[in-house]
Amino acid sequence: MAEFNSLNKEESQKRERHREEKLRVLQEEKEAHVALMRRQQQALNEQQKAVDLEFMMKDHTIYQEPMLQLILDRKREIAARWGWHCPF
Repeated sequence: MAEFNSLNKEESQKRERHREEKLRVLQEEKEAHVALMRRQQQALNEQQKAVDLEFMMKDHTIYQEPMLQLILDRKREIAARWGWHCPF
């Protein structure tokens, strides 16, 4: 009976170690996925920032009202989003 209890205890410990290892691996995979998502979001933000900067740098003085007002409003919105100074 003692041998049976010993084997049962060893088997139980193996299952527990396996469960802990599986949880550890799942946690590492989750952390890696979150890190990847953050890097992807940063890349998207940088792309959007580049597009917004290009729009800000364009000369829009060829436009007249009401289109010019829409463009200036958009420039103000972009400047506010990125914390840039907007002289308009």
